[in-house]
Amino acid sequence: MPFSRNNEELAAQAETLRLLSFLFDSPDPSLLSIIGNLRELYRVDRHAVQLLDGMAASLERDDLVSLKVDHARLFIGPLQMLAPPYASLHLEAGDRVEGEVTRRIARSYRASGLDLSADEKRPADHIGYLLEFLYYLAFRAMRGGEEGSIDHLNRFAEEYVLSWTPRLFALMKEGAATRYFQCFAALGLECLPV
Repeated sequence: MPFSRNNEELAAQAETLRLLSFLFDSPDPSLLSIIGNLRELYRVDRHAVQLLDGMAASLERDDLVSLKVDHARLFIGPLQMLAPPYASLHLEAGDRVEGEVTRRIARSYRASGLDLSADEKRPADHIGYLLEFLYYLAFRAMRGGEEGSIDHLNRFAEEYVLSWTPRLFALMKEGAATRYFQCFAALGLECLPV
């Protein structure tokens, strides 16, 4: 589903993506408020609400160390990431982060007036940054009313996010050892707002 041309719907899509970006961080009880906000945005989608409730229950009841270990196995390593959260590892050959895809994404950020801080450890093609950038582009389109800005948003989303995130969420589902990440994977596979 492409981004909506209706400002109210577009704002909800953008906010959902922004909140989802936080869920790629290491699990922590502070994420319960993010999950609660997502639950409100998804309130008419019973299945999404059930998945979010499963994530919240896992965050409240499961051992936090187990959740953090699962996060590390999926997204960090140490030897191999089970679900690499970097566009470059899905969109170009060579199993290499910070390749041409990363450079093109970073140029897109700069062309929009954004840049990652010099001390940032994650490369520009991390899924969290990409979801936040879609949020930024959506609100820029709503405020500026620029002709073609929704089209630009949809093109960027197609090329750099939607082209590989189904695989990311499928790998998460396959590799997740905790209910938290199993539910998050299903949410991403079945209920992404674009």
